[in-house]
Amino acid sequence: MKIWPEMIQGSDEWFQARAGRPTASNFDRIITPTGKDSSQWDGFAIDLIADCIRPDMVDFIGNRHTERGNELEPEARDKFADVMAMEVKQVGFITREDGIVGCSPDGLIYDAVTQELVAGLELKCPLAKNHAKYLVEGVLPKDYAPQVHGGMAVTGLDYWYFMSYCQGMKPFILRVERDGFTAKVSDALDRFLIYYSARRKQVMPMLLGREAA
Repeated sequence: MKIWPEMIQGSDEWFQARAGRPTASNFDRIITPTGKDSSQWDGFAIDLIADCIRPDMVDFIGNRHTERGNELEPEARDKFADVMAMEVKQVGFITREDGIVGCSPDGLIYDAVTQELVAGLELKCPLAKNHAKYLVEGVLPKDYAPQVHGGMAVTGLDYWYFMSYCQGMKPFILRVERDGFTAKVSDALDRFLIYYSARRKQVMPMLLGREAA
């Protein structure tokens, strides 16, 4: 994997680095939480192709909940580090060895003794009702499975931490191990890249006005 530590998430450089690359926050457009191929492959491929042409127009469209999550993320990261007694390092962007598929974890965790990279971190700051549900159920929320397991698929790491944080309530922290679903994500990513490459050859000339006469 390739780590881009100096890049700041949310910066113009970060958005442009992600342009045309499938990234973990969108892996649910490749594989569903149940492990089936998503029906969104073609739409996602076309979106990525358009981003390749106009990387300056790549943007993340959020809402008031995602904005709230971004505001609370530093606080949540500090809380995780305090509760788990772990040092969490921020990172800009990570890609697989192929340089195409990537992820932007909310933190990387290194062994305190060896300084070896051992895990990634995904933080969520949901509404209180959703956070309460996560705490009661005690499992990785299914909607985040493609993203969390996708982080392991991209980095090759054996586990990933998931934390849901809501002020005034106990944090929900879960260590997610690499398993069969991780393998399914990796397989879906590899197959999607083949589809994406073929679709790009078909669609790119159309978008650039270079169709064959």
